[in-house]
Amino acid sequence: MCHKLSSEQSIKAVPRSQRGAALAMAVFIIVVLSLVGSAVITMLNNTSKATVSEVYGARALFAARSGAEIFLANRLLESPDSITLGDCTPREENQAPSERDEPTEIPFINEGGLSSCQAYVHCDHVTTPTGSIHVRVESIGSCEIGGENYTRVLLLEASDAVL
Repeated sequence: MCHKLSSEQSIKAVPRSQRGAALAMAVFIIVVLSLVGSAVITMLNNTSKATVSEVYGARALFAARSGAEIFLANRLLESPDSITLGDCTPREENQAPSERDEPTEIPFINEGGLSSCQAYVHCDHVTTPTGSIHVRVESIGSCEIGGENYTRVLLLEASDAVL
């Protein structure tokens, strides 16, 4: 035989300590899920910023590389028979080229992927005891995008020595 309990009797059948537990669990679940969601959004935002920095850093590296290549082709190797050292200062011990001389600035205006970038190229040289010339070219590529400045440095060394 089945007895039907009225709603008032069924509420009395549940102990007082268990009443309202569903509300507490729901609030707990909402808080935990919102914290997890917030953490995921923060991670995605940081990943996006890192990707943007990596792309703009690559642009700065390409600006440095292009600046060094332009300098080598137009200034240092303008004569096919010899190295032109007019833009290169004599080397001083324990100093990078960028610590002493004025750079040769190479802007990239309307150059597609390198727009808003420029390269600053420094050069120094030393004549070895065997009479060969050793040249260091330091190119600093810089791109300013959205108020942020991204910079990469490239150091090239060349010699006319015969190995």
